[in-house]
Amino acid sequence: MGRVVLILVGLILLMPITSAVDSFTTNTVGGQVWFDCENTWASVIDEQDNILANNSDFSISIEAGEHTFRLENQENCQWVIPISEELPNLRPAPSEQFPNIDTSVCNQEGVVNTSCAGTLVSGDLHNDTADIFSILVQPNQIVSLNLEAASSAISVSVHFQNQSTETRLDYDISTALNTSLGGKEELLIPISDAGRLIITVSSPNPESLWMMKTRIFSTDGYSLLPQSGETTGIGNKSFVTYVGADQSAIIEKSQNLENGISINVSYRYAFTSDTFSPWNSVQQGDRILGIDNIYQLELKWDCDCRWAANISFHTHYDADWGIDAPGFRPLSPNSDNSTYPLIEMDGSAFDGELTLHMGDYQDVLRVETTGWNESVHLVDVVVEGDIYDIQVKIMNIDQDTWDILDERTATYSMDRIKLSLDVGLGTHFILIQHINGSDSIDINAEEKEWRIRVNTAVLDEGEEPWFPASEAVKEAAEIFYWLMGGILILPFVIFVINVKKTKRYAEEFARKKNRLAWLSKKLDEGTFSQTDLTRALKSVSSLEWEQALEAWGEAEVRHYTTGIDMAIWNLDHRIGDDGAWPILIGLRPQNCEWSVAALKFEANDGGEWSVAKVVPKLLKRANEVFLDTISTNSRVFIRVDLSGNANSVDVYLSGMVDGQPVAAKPANTVYRQNDDSEE
Repeated sequence: MGRVVLILVGLILLMPITSAVDSFTTNTVGGQVWFDCENTWASVIDEQDNILANNSDFSISIEAGEHTFRLENQENCQWVIPISEELPNLRPAPSEQFPNIDTSVCNQEGVVNTSCAGTLVSGDLHNDTADIFSILVQPNQIVSLNLEAASSAISVSVHFQNQSTETRLDYDISTALNTSLGGKEELLIPISDAGRLIITVSSPNPESLWMMKTRIFSTDGYSLLPQSGETTGIGNKSFVTYVGADQSAIIEKSQNLENGISINVSYRYAFTSDTFSPWNSVQQGDRILGIDNIYQLELKWDCDCRWAANISFHTHYDADWGIDAPGFRPLSPNSDNSTYPLIEMDGSAFDGELTLHMGDYQDVLRVETTGWNESVHLVDVVVEGDIYDIQVKIMNIDQDTWDILDERTATYSMDRIKLSLDVGLGTHFILIQHINGSDSIDINAEEKEWRIRVNTAVLDEGEEPWFPASEAVKEAAEIFYWLMGGILILPFVIFVINVKKTKRYAEEFARKKNRLAWLSKKLDEGTFSQTDLTRALKSVSSLEWEQALEAWGEAEVRHYTTGIDMAIWNLDHRIGDDGAWPILIGLRPQNCEWSVAALKFEANDGGEWSVAKVVPKLLKRANEVFLDTISTNSRVFIRVDLSGNANSVDVYLSGMVDGQPVAAKPANTVYRQNDDSEE
């Protein structure tokens, strides 16, 4: 029973250690460790895994080395760990050499760089009046001094030194007791000159322990302002964005994160990279107007603090045109009206706004009618939206003088503005304006959003224009007709010439029998060309079947059966490439069509064949040639070069006839001729 109790007690003692959820390991110097936890515990473990302390509140001495710190709940603990060597206790003179703390510089890109860890500095005021350390600084920086923890009352003061002078800065931290959990003691010190900060830490308690985090935030250069979401920063860092003439930006939020107080935003327009407007100031809820032809908009937050801002960007376009509609109609027919939004008159809805805070109190839209001369069109307009203070006018424009022939004006009635006007052929305009005209312009005024739909109907088609053709037009048309006729008939003429040439060649070829012997003779004379055989194959196909067979000479094998007539000839071996065996095959379907037709070549003496070449070009694979479809009573002549080591070949023809599979094979085998016998 005693052993069981001992084991249970051991497990209970180990549970706080084994169930730890947070831990970190770091190198320390020799000194005091102080932990202060609320409703949780912490432990210190040395390099040999010895537990040096395990409690909620403790202070112990440790040797220099690597230590692991485990915490059940890190958020409910504060601590001081000896990280820094013993610090000096006397403030140096401005020109005196003094060791500096290596502090990282954190960039700001629209969100404070939380991954910039900073540098921890710790101190032990045992038998010391003060701990003093130095940080090198440059202009356009903000130094953050964050008191992480202190075991008792503590005071922090800051001096700035350059090469010759020292200035006491009005930045201090003072605690009457030890720091509290969740408390935040941070100094943000803006730097305007190069030099060093001298930080002095003192305490009325000679046993005080403290730890501080130092970081430097750069306010130099420009960062791109995010187009959405919250922007955070430290100090008067410059952010840039683009706001065009038809755009604006509203400062939805601009607050000091320390106390929630609203802070002002300074802005200026950059016309080039080095030409700027004067600085202006706005506050939370104000609007910044865009202007045309600017390089960028620069903003700065007037606060040496941590701040958060949210800026919304608005585009003020009319009728899906990508720009704000002009406020006045063109002066003459020669004026460029391409910037006036064109409203399609098919009932489609187009949105826009009178942006009063930007001086936009009227918009001019364009409609265009098409048809014959003297045609009359009804233009029907309906405008809806925030239009209680708006009036709409349709203007019928004289296309020659650009004068207004007629106009119709209407204002708000029964939740809309509705009006119509008869207009002629051409370009006409619709004016949407505030009833108070230019007096409605106000920097704080809201936009007046409108939606317009326009329909049209032809009331009078007018007269169809007729233009008699001049003699020059008639002559040009006649030349054009002859030219087009020649171009259209030229392919047919070329086709007829080619057919006649092929026919003449075929007839000449047929008059001389045994053309295979003729080819061998040309080979002997050295005048043979592969094109001779290719041309002969094409030409002979145009002859009658029996006439074509006589032209080639006596076939080695002829197979005649119901559905197909097949003839095979041996060609002179010198025609083939690389020792291939060239043969000639003629096919003529009898009163039926062969589809999916193919030729297969097999050796009956144990060898094998593969098809090396086919003329004319057909799809081949291994020992097969695919013919596709052979029409009824057509004549097909094919040259096939066989590559292999056999001395004979059997030829198979297969395909589909009337939807049924059919095969044909000559009864006789074709034997390869001897080179000696040919010679």
